Amino acid sequence: MKTIYICLLAVLLSFSNYAQDLSGDWTGKLKFEGYTLDLNFKIYKNESDYVSSLSVPAQSLNDFKASSTSLVDLILKIELKPLGIKYQGKWSSKDTVVGNFFQNNLSLKLNLIRGHTKLNRPQEPQPPFKYYLEDVVFRNETDSINLAGTLTLPKKEGKFPVIILISGSGPQDRNSTIMGHKPFLLLAHELTQSGVGVLRYDERGVGRSEGDFQETSLDDFVSDAKSAYNFLKVRNDVDQQNIGLLGHSIGGVIAPKLAVQEDVSFMVLLAAPGIDGDKMMLKQRADFLKLRGMNATQVEQSNAIFENTYNFIRTTSARGKQLEAELTQFMTDNYADMMLEKELMAIVEQLSSKEIVGLLRSRPSEYLGLVDCPVLAIGGTNDFQVSSKENLEAIEFALKKGGNEAVEVKEFEGVNHLFQESETGDISEYATIEQTMSPEVLAYIKDWLTRTLDK
Repeated sequence: MKTIYICLLAVLLSFSNYAQDLSGDWTGKLKFEGYTLDLNFKIYKNESDYVSSLSVPAQSLNDFKASSTSLVDLILKIELKPLGIKYQGKWSSKDTVVGNFFQNNLSLKLNLIRGHTKLNRPQEPQPPFKYYLEDVVFRNETDSINLAGTLTLPKKEGKFPVIILISGSGPQDRNSTIMGHKPFLLLAHELTQSGVGVLRYDERGVGRSEGDFQETSLDDFVSDAKSAYNFLKVRNDVDQQNIGLLGHSIGGVIAPKLAVQEDVSFMVLLAAPGIDGDKMMLKQRADFLKLRGMNATQVEQSNAIFENTYNFIRTTSARGKQLEAELTQFMTDNYADMMLEKELMAIVEQLSSKEIVGLLRSRPSEYLGLVDCPVLAIGGTNDFQVSSKENLEAIEFALKKGGNEAVEVKEFEGVNHLFQESETGDISEYATIEQTMSPEVLAYIKDWLTRTLDK
């Protein structure tokens, strides 16, 4: 989800006709298939040479350093080897570089001008905060790793209900930073101000937390969330009878799995899976292809390969290297004549990751039916990653079938997977939308928590 079509600018300035210093901020707009991506370059001197770093606010890339740079006869050349990127441009005036960006045989025009572009995120909370904030570290004793996070409480003194925020797919920091947005920072700010404390934390191998994200399974993530829960259970400033969970996306798989194990008081599910994981991912893929202009026949043909592959992963008990080997053999036997080896191996690498395997094999009805605490499940009609209608219906059905009547389901019109008010729900909109989270959604969550905790 973080494919980067960017260039890295780092310059060496020998004698030039302009006799100007390139040090400072530079910005450019990279346009690709109707999308625009702002790039920021910070150029500075290192002894006699120039070096630079790149930031791409929409993709949460900050101060990425250049691999090699040169400026000869006003021709600027930059290479970013880890991303397979090269840039070449001519310094045409003191405030302009006219050039092209290259990546994997792709060539795009990219001009740079002096300045700096910052994404407008009007909802992002800014200090000073009118509540208590504490950086915390808690330990997962099972795997012997420390996890770092932030606990916010309405006041320093007192005893308060607390909700643990559990993030979605991919390596996430405690703010669940994505496309320049920090939805968990906003949620923590809003909920704490309304009287509910919040614990949010960096996932394994992210930020200040120990561990290896790539080697982490869904069960490991449940174990991490359980460690957060146990950490709160021994604090004197936490109401032990009112510790809850909020899970977004895959976090909506982790939260109910933990709620079955521990005495969780309440739970909020945001864009959480309710149907079987393989079916959800097929629906996600179909919706994505439709947004890209494919018709129903094309979508069906494209999805056929993945449906067979998902079925294979679901029916084998193999894990880790064994699964990777079996999946490679399956793909080679069935699809070697339909795709290049490089494409085939890319699919194997993606689908054999522990997180994806866990999702494909998940059966929400099996654990949701065991949850007995009050539950709020929310979705948006523009969510193509976890389509709201099918999943909300499945969540409600499973919970009530298990005897849980304290269930509230709400679908918001025009809201995407991040709960932004959106036009189509396409991931390309995430960064361009200035809103981090719909105020209506935030208000609804706070109201439900107030009503639930007052009972």
